[in-house]
Amino acid sequence: MNRPTLYIMCGLAFSGKSTLAKRIAEYTESEIIAFDKLWVEEDKVKHIQKDADGWKYIRKVAQEKILKTLKQGKSVIYDDNNAKREHREELRDIAKEAQAESTAIYLNTPLEVIGAREEANKVSQDRHEVESHNFQKVLKDLEVPSGDEGTLIFTPETDMIDFLKRFD
Repeated sequence: MNRPTLYIMCGLAFSGKSTLAKRIAEYTESEIIAFDKLWVEEDKVKHIQKDADGWKYIRKVAQEKILKTLKQGKSVIYDDNNAKREHREELRDIAKEAQAESTAIYLNTPLEVIGAREEANKVSQDRHEVESHNFQKVLKDLEVPSGDEGTLIFTPETDMIDFLKRFD
């Protein structure tokens, strides 16, 4: 049996992380743990403050779920910005603790494409809006994964089928 893998999604809002996470999950039979979904679920029960403490709390809940799922032998896709290297390192450490592999997946999507998707979302409302100050903070914090992180890079031009074959 192959060791489970933690797939660490990385990129800006509207870069395509959730869409790609769903495709990878289908292809690899992995479970998706999504920061935004956890926030909504936890907020219903605990009324999470929209501040740094709330963010840290949800991240901790996510990390606990990731560890538990990996220890059960199931691969996980963690769908969040994961903008800072230190946060990706924390996730890699969780994978190691669970004796799992880890791979970062960076969505290198141009800002013009992100802006167009955000504008389209204002009409479709397929997902929640991202407040401008939150987007700017992640943009400022973004530490693009470097080569030593063993990152897979996905762009809007990447062929989906070829990309998914990397997970065989």
